[in-house]
Amino acid sequence: MSSAVDRPWPTVIEVIPGDNRCLHVRFADGRRVTLDLALLIERRDAYWRLRQDRYFRRVGIDPLGAICWPEGEDLAPNGLERYVVAEQAV
Repeated sequence: MSSAVDRPWPTVIEVIPGDNRCLHVRFADGRRVTLDLALLIERRDAYWRLRQDRYFRRVGIDPLGAICWPEGEDLAPNGLERYVVAEQAV
């Protein structure tokens, strides 16, 4: 029996914070994208902590393969496409 879980959403396996509220993301399927979260963070009060660069850079991946931060902020894996500003070919 495999311990891997089939997920119906894109699974993030690497996330690196960049400048200007961007994240460089690698998915389990090999795809690499850059997400621009600047407008989301500016407009949504729920993301107020992410306006601080030091906190934004504490980004991580939760056990289900979604992007998250230590105080509970997260991004729905199936909604990330709206923030893609660059994509590298696989």
